[in-house]
Amino acid sequence: MSIPTPKRVKKSLSVDWGHLLTVMAMCAWALWYLADIRKASLSLENTLLVQPLIFIFVLMLLAVVPQCLRKKDLPADLHPEELDRVSFLKILALMLSFALCIGGMFTFGFDISVFLFSLAALGISGERRWWVMLLFSSLATVILIKGYQLLVPFQMPNILLG
Repeated sequence: MSIPTPKRVKKSLSVDWGHLLTVMAMCAWALWYLADIRKASLSLENTLLVQPLIFIFVLMLLAVVPQCLRKKDLPADLHPEELDRVSFLKILALMLSFALCIGGMFTFGFDISVFLFSLAALGISGERRWWVMLLFSSLATVILIKGYQLLVPFQMPNILLG
């Protein structure tokens, strides 16, 4: 009597190439940046903050890679949503407001720029309670500015929190 061998079921996987390429590009940039920093100087002052953060960042990216692969036969409610026009415009507005925040740091000051970016980001994301927007933006600005002043030995131009 022969023992029947179990049939292997092929698991058909699909690759989310856009997601995978984005993760790979972010990882390549982080590793290039780390190599560039280490090529410039290996002193502890130059690598103290950046090197551990890049290692953590790369580990987080590696944790995301399995999400780029998914079974083709997923239930309909587990398929990723298509990006609609409103969501795309919100993402674009957040990117533009962050670019303006970076550009405004040396014009308006780091503190004012961060406060205005926080307000804009909350507004774009859908928050409508003005007191929550003001409170969160104020707290985020103070925490970010004071934390930056503790970590980094040189001053950023600030108007209010100098």
